[in-house]
Amino acid sequence: MWTVDCDAVPSPNGLDLKGPYIQGPPGGRFIYLSWCTVDDAKRFMLFRRAKLWFDAIPPRVIENAMDMGLLVGRLGLTDPKGNPLCAAVRPPAIEWSAATPGFDA
Repeated sequence: MWTVDCDAVPSPNGLDLKGPYIQGPPGGRFIYLSWCTVDDAKRFMLFRRAKLWFDAIPPRVIENAMDMGLLVGRLGLTDPKGNPLCAAVRPPAIEWSAATPGFDA
């Protein structure tokens, strides 16, 4: 499990998620899940990444997450062929829910 700090701020279309790792314009926010390798010389090589899109998070889930403290995204890390997950990730490939800090994934 990993966590990313963000804020939910009011916007004309509901709540907008913002933070240092959140990218895209309002209404098109996402976060990258990056796959990489590090070789013996400590060189970092990105070879695949997935975009976890926020546009399909139900507004009520975001509101509950604000009340409870955490927005949780659950997803498998491989595609149907067993390769690292990549491209656009939206439900049903990811399930969004709210939780309290300290929950056990």
